[in-house]
Formats: sequence, C-alpha cells, structure tokens
Amino acid sequence: MSLVQRFATAFNARDVDGLLACFTERASYTDNFFGEHCGRDGLRAMFERMFREGREYVWRMDTIVETPVSAAAEWTFSYVVTDAVPRSAGRKVRFRGMSIFELDGGRIARYRECFDTGVALLQLGFTPEALAKVLSRRID
Repeated sequence: MSLVQRFATAFNARDVDGLLACFTERASYTDNFFGEHCGRDGLRAMFERMFREGREYVWRMDTIVETPVSAAAEWTFSYVVTDAVPRSAGRKVRFRGMSIFELDGGRIARYRECFDTGVALLQLGFTPEALAKVLSRRID
C-alpha cells in the first residue's frame, strides 16, 4: 500500500497514531481550515481537533502519483459535523481537492492541500455575507 493510501486509511479510521506514523518528526501540515501545524505535537493536536469536530470521515484518494520524494493526490473528502461545532452540527460536507506530499525517508515531511473553500463553507451553513468576509481574507 502506498504512503498516501496508508495516510488516507489511518485518517478514515480516526487513527491518530497511525497518521503520525506517516509523518517525519518535524513534519508540517497545512490545512485550508486549520492552518499550518508542525511537529508531532502540533499534528496530534490538529488531528484530535478534526476528529472531535467531525465524524463519518471518508477521504477517498481518487488519483495518486507518487515517487520516492513526492506525491500528489486528487481526492474526494466527506464528513458529518459533530456537536463540537454548534453552528454546523449535523451537516454533511463533501468536496473535491488535491494534496501535495513532500516525502523524506518514506514519510511525509510536508503536506499541503488545495480545494474550493467556498464550496465547503456553504455546506457548513455560512451565509453569503460571512462567506464573502472569510474568502476576502484569503485573497490578501
């Protein structure tokens, strides 16, 4: 199984230790919603928060291109928001995106992603005004 598939399998299983095993000690992870997190402690805190705020995760890697030093994946991501996020609790969210994985020694050293944040925020129940405010900050 490829590293990207191991990563997705661990994520879907909500297996924080399995996820951390995919990363180097000083890895960085840049998430469109949660920002950048670095190192094992930072990644652990981010994944634990994600799993508190969502359930029924399905992160399907649709296309993967992987070499010993990098990987790219197109994916479909879906989940249901938990009560930890009262404004969006119970909402089902689904969107497509792409990730870039920089690899070192068979582990992820740097992760970053790209997806249409507006599509996700609309599904989370953001009003058009709130959506415009959030997205305008991302342009700067």
